[in-house]
Amino acid sequence: MKPINSYRKKSEYYETTDKDKFLTKNWLNFFKKGINLGGIRPVIMASWQRSLKYEIDPNVMIAPTLCDNKEIAERIESNKTLLNLIRPFMDDLYEMVKGTDSIIAFSDKEGVVLELFGDSEIAMTAASVNFKVGINMSEQAIGTNSIGTSIVLGKAIQVVGAEHYCVAWHTSHCSSAPIKDPYSGNIIGTITLIGYLHSAHPHSLGLVKTASDTIARLIEQNSIKKEQYLIDNFFNAALDSISDGILIVNRLGEIIRSNKIATHLLKFPLLDHCKNKLDEIEQLLPLSRYLDDSTKRNEIILQDEISLSEEKYKLFMTSRKIIVEDEYLGNIIILRKKFSKEINKLTAKYRFSSLVGEDPSFKTAINLAAKAARTDRSILIIGESGTGKELFAQAIHNESLRQNEPFLAINCAAIPKDLITSELFGYVEGAFTNAAKGGRKGKFEVANGGTIFLDEIGDMPLELQAHLLRVLEEKEITPVGSHISKPIDIRIIAATNKDLFQLVKENKFRLDLFYRLNVISIQIPSLKKRKQDIDLFIKHFLPSKEFSTGVLTYIYEYNWPGNLREFRNVMEQIEIFCEETFVTEEYIPDYIRTELQELDDSTTLYQSLANETRKDTMIATLKNSGSVSQAAKRLGVSSSTLYRWASEYHINIKDYIKTNG
Repeated sequence: MKPINSYRKKSEYYETTDKDKFLTKNWLNFFKKGINLGGIRPVIMASWQRSLKYEIDPNVMIAPTLCDNKEIAERIESNKTLLNLIRPFMDDLYEMVKGTDSIIAFSDKEGVVLELFGDSEIAMTAASVNFKVGINMSEQAIGTNSIGTSIVLGKAIQVVGAEHYCVAWHTSHCSSAPIKDPYSGNIIGTITLIGYLHSAHPHSLGLVKTASDTIARLIEQNSIKKEQYLIDNFFNAALDSISDGILIVNRLGEIIRSNKIATHLLKFPLLDHCKNKLDEIEQLLPLSRYLDDSTKRNEIILQDEISLSEEKYKLFMTSRKIIVEDEYLGNIIILRKKFSKEINKLTAKYRFSSLVGEDPSFKTAINLAAKAARTDRSILIIGESGTGKELFAQAIHNESLRQNEPFLAINCAAIPKDLITSELFGYVEGAFTNAAKGGRKGKFEVANGGTIFLDEIGDMPLELQAHLLRVLEEKEITPVGSHISKPIDIRIIAATNKDLFQLVKENKFRLDLFYRLNVISIQIPSLKKRKQDIDLFIKHFLPSKEFSTGVLTYIYEYNWPGNLREFRNVMEQIEIFCEETFVTEEYIPDYIRTELQELDDSTTLYQSLANETRKDTMIATLKNSGSVSQAAKRLGVSSSTLYRWASEYHINIKDYIKTNG
């Protein structure tokens, strides 16, 4: 151990007291002679003994362990949230001790100092012994000190003068308190007050204890704010994911929270930044009157039907009173549109969760569709026949604000050309021969408020395209035989397996309608481009069956021109005819086996021709080469590959290699 002589000029720093001299004497005896005079606090002596085990030199005058700039930056980043929270508090704390030759320091849970506030003179003195941002004050690095020892003990401690393990800190006092996570109880840092030895005071320890407790409360309050933010945002997301309309009304009849479905059902924009009073909104007067009546009753939960002004439909309403400690605070109201029997049939049953597939292009289509569902724009779905265009349309409808309204699918290619106008837009009595008495509503009027899915839009006659364009632009329909237009609120989702732009060039489709429909376009990949999903489909359709290698070969190599519709049909056929668990090739439809066999035959012929061409090229190259390596180089292959080819084609290389003799 190096000689200890650092105390000779100690009086230059401060005036020593009897207590200082006593501590210094004990320190010298323990570290120079190995004698414990018994005058050191047990908690300090225990720390000294731990420090000795770490083989730290107690004579050091400058702290030896500083983190490099990269590590400092990483530690500050990992403690960024805590630092941002406590910096204003540390600034206020420093203002309390400013002018007293003091430093306020924050360290992370491992004792590395990450923030300092201090008077200039003592800060310079501290920096001269490396006490600055990045110093490691753990016991393992620098021995007994308030920062490292408080982390070991898990409680606040004051270390004065020669109680420090290293000579470098003997002219100072320091008090540290660990900062603990208020939820887990784990130490997440320390707060420390440092000063010259002559200014040591017991109140310093109380100050850092109070500071530590205050920081813990700040953390708790910040966590509560974050939790409330999470709850509020989750609550809003949950409200908007519910298929019913939700209103929360206070005792004054003011709407304090609502979801988008409620806005849609009530046909009124409910604003987040102000409270809408029910009795001040004409459309909501029936609801207001109902609530006034309901608050006078004793029932907690009420159910009834209400009719809104200027709306032909009724709303089925469930209202629950909010009562806390016998005090009425308001109501939670659930609104659901009451449909007629006719409309109840016009529903969409598929959701995005119904769509099976992991192929990236398919998942991209789902993501686009989910985003499009949240708008009210027209959508064009493009895909081959059988790819599931209507499933996508239904999923979009069920994720939209119109999910409680009708969904009606129309195949434009299936309706006779002379009937399609009356089918879509309806007709009045006497519009044509055999017209029904009283006329008939068209599909668009039946589905008013909801979604119309126009499949095979490319097959719609040109004259009808003009009518559809007018509906999209004017938002009204005119029944056949009538001169009176009817307003409608409808969303159009169209689908096609044709190139509409090519049809525009061929004057078979209107360009203006194309742009009207193609506001958002979604491309659904064909099954031949989704081969990685076939295993999922097999498990989906026939989870209890096992397939032979031959069957799987057919399934994976076949191109499935009918896409999922054809695939499902084949799976159903196998399920009907194959009574065993293990499926063999005989259950694959004949047309699939025939097509793949023809493909194999054509491939075999091609391969035969290719092999003959390669053989002829090889022989010609060998004849014009002086060595195997030269021939291989000309053919662009390795010598070993050339020998393998020669073996396959039964060629004796020596018979063809050109000799220089």
